[in-house]
Amino acid sequence: MRKLLLLCSALSCGLLSAQNWALINPDYKYNYSNDGTDTISNQIFVTQVDTLGVDSFRYELNRIAVVCDTCAASLGGPCNGCFVRVDQPQFLGYECIRSGTDWFFNGVDTFFIRTNASIGSSWAYDETAGTIATVDTAWAALSFSVPDTLSRILLSTGDTLLLSRSFGILRFDKGASRLELLGVHGANVGRLFPDPLDYFNFHIGDQLTYSIKSVEIYADPGGPAFPHQVQCYWLAIITGRTDAPDSTTYTTSLAYTYPGSFAGDRPDWPMPIGQWTFNRANVISAHPILAAYPGQILDHSISWNSWYSNPYIAKSGINSNGRITMYAQPLGNSTNILFNSSAEVIPGVYPFVGNGVAFAQLKYDEDLGVRNVQYLASNLANVEIDVELVGAIIDGDTVIQPPVINWSVGMEEQAQNAFQIFPNPTSDQVVIQFEHPETSTWKILDLSGRLALKGKWASDMQDVIDVSSLQTGTYLFELTSLNGRGTRQLVIAR
Repeated sequence: MRKLLLLCSALSCGLLSAQNWALINPDYKYNYSNDGTDTISNQIFVTQVDTLGVDSFRYELNRIAVVCDTCAASLGGPCNGCFVRVDQPQFLGYECIRSGTDWFFNGVDTFFIRTNASIGSSWAYDETAGTIATVDTAWAALSFSVPDTLSRILLSTGDTLLLSRSFGILRFDKGASRLELLGVHGANVGRLFPDPLDYFNFHIGDQLTYSIKSVEIYADPGGPAFPHQVQCYWLAIITGRTDAPDSTTYTTSLAYTYPGSFAGDRPDWPMPIGQWTFNRANVISAHPILAAYPGQILDHSISWNSWYSNPYIAKSGINSNGRITMYAQPLGNSTNILFNSSAEVIPGVYPFVGNGVAFAQLKYDEDLGVRNVQYLASNLANVEIDVELVGAIIDGDTVIQPPVINWSVGMEEQAQNAFQIFPNPTSDQVVIQFEHPETSTWKILDLSGRLALKGKWASDMQDVIDVSSLQTGTYLFELTSLNGRGTRQLVIAR
C-alpha cells in the first residue's frame, strides 16, 4: 500500500513538473464571475507585452473604472458618492511578470505563484501580509470538456487557488469573495461574450415592436417648464435573411404610427424599411458597448448622434432567458463630460461633472438587439428620445409580450414611393426620378443607420444629387413625401 501511495505521489508531482503552466496567455481573454452565476463580471486580458529576458516577460493587464460610493463631496465633487476611480486594477492586478515558471502579480496586493512547485511544498505567497502558499494536490481532469491538469493551492489565510495547466486560474478566493473562470476567448471555450452580430440575430417570422417617445422640456407662456411627451410605435416583421461572412441582411415589412406632430425632431432611428443590414464593423462603431468589457469607460453611448457624449461604464449581466445583456452605468449628466486632467481630486479619483444624475439609458440583449436607449434628438438639448423594445416574438415564442395597440388608428403600412434612382452603382451623382412629383425630403444613411446626407425639393419630376463626398460602400436612400416613405439601396463605387 505504501508503494502505491508513493507511486501516486510521484505521478502527481509529475503532473506538476512536466507541464508548462501558462497562467495568462497573451492571446486569450479570460471571463470571470464574482457571484456564482453565469454573469461575466470581469474580463482580463493582456494589453501590452514587454520582454525582460530570455524567459522573462511583463504582461500589462486591462484596467477598469468604478464609481466611488464612499468618496465625500468635501473632496471637491458635486455630491457624496459622485466620483469615479479610473485605471483601477482588477483582482489579478495591473500587471504580471513571468520569470520561467514563476508568476508575480502586482496590484493593490502583490502575490507570487510558483507553478512548478511539488505537492506539499510551500513559499511566501504575499510577503507583505505574511501569507504562505502550499500545493495541496494535483490531478487530471476535464476543463471546459478539454483534457487538463489541475492544481490546488492552499493559503495560510484559509483561501484557495485552483490552477489549470491549459486555462490559468480557474478559481481565485479572497476572503468572502470568489471569482471563477467561466470561459476563455481565443481558446473559445465556456461562457463567451457574443459576437456583435449575435445581438441582432433575427429569423424569418420574428416580430419586433418598438416604442419611441419624444420628451421635450419647455415652458408655456407665463408658466413653468415641464415635459411634453409624444409616443409612437413601429413594428418590424422579418420576411427574409441573407448571411455573409461579416454581415447579415434582413428584408422587412414595417408598420408604424406617428402622431400629427412630434416634439422636437422625429427620432433619428434606423428604421428597417424594406431592408435592415448589420455589418460587424458598423455595428461596433454604432454600438461600441457590444465590443467592450465590464468596467471599461466609453465616452459615448449613441454614435448615430455623434455630437452627443455621455460617458458610462460598461456592465454585463444575464436576462431572464439566460442570454448575455450589456448595459450602461451612466456617469455625469446631459452633455457634460465625465472628467478631465484638472479635475483630479486625489490620485485616480475624479468627480462627476454636474450633479451626477444618470441621463442616458443603454441596454442590449443577445438575440434581441437594442432593448432601451435614451439620447438627445439632434442638437436640441431639451428634447430626449427614448427607444424601447416593448414586444418581441422570436422563433414563434413570445419573449416580450407586445402591448395592445389600436393599429387601425394612425397606423400606416410602410409604402414604397414610386421613384427611380440611377445610375446605381454610381461614383459622383445620382438622378432621382418621380412618377408623382410633390414636396419631398430625402436622406442617405449608411448601413448602421447613421445620416450621411439629406435634402429636400419640390414639384420636379427629376432631381440630381451630388454624392461625391460619400465614401465607397453601400447606403440606403430614403424618401419621405405625402405618399409615404420608401427606400432604395445605393452603391457608391469608384
